[in-house]
Amino acid sequence: MRDRNRLQLAVAGIMAMAVLMSACSSSSGSDSSSGSEGDEGSSGTITLNGQTANDHGTKDVSGGGEEEVEVDSFYFNPTVFTAHAGDKLTLTLSNESSTLHNFSLPDQNIDMDIPADESITVTVVFPDSGTQVFFCKYHQSNGMAGGLKVETD
Repeated sequence: MRDRNRLQLAVAGIMAMAVLMSACSSSSGSDSSSGSEGDEGSSGTITLNGQTANDHGTKDVSGGGEEEVEVDSFYFNPTVFTAHAGDKLTLTLSNESSTLHNFSLPDQNIDMDIPADESITVTVVFPDSGTQVFFCKYHQSNGMAGGLKVETD
């Protein structure tokens, strides 16, 4: 009888683990995100000039202007901005985490910290061609990067 109870407990434990594993894996979906505009639900990674970035969407900002950027645990949302060469864009980066983050864009001599639960504003200019990569200097190795990508007509 004792062996039978142990067997029933073991089977129940295995079934519970199977249910948990099934629930965890069913939400993974596809890792190849298309990066819809500012989509907070985006996931996966993209490569920008050889730099891996956690993908949270692409936003077309042709003509420049002003945009809000969510800065959180190892991502920028949106991750990539597209526009024409020379377009100016003012970004308000809001750190929504309890961790210090940073916005670095070496090609434009920008290196600004973003304290936890605070915001900064920075103006960037799209390059003549290609993509300029920006990143958090504290979490770049965790995929916290993004880009300014020039549209080709």
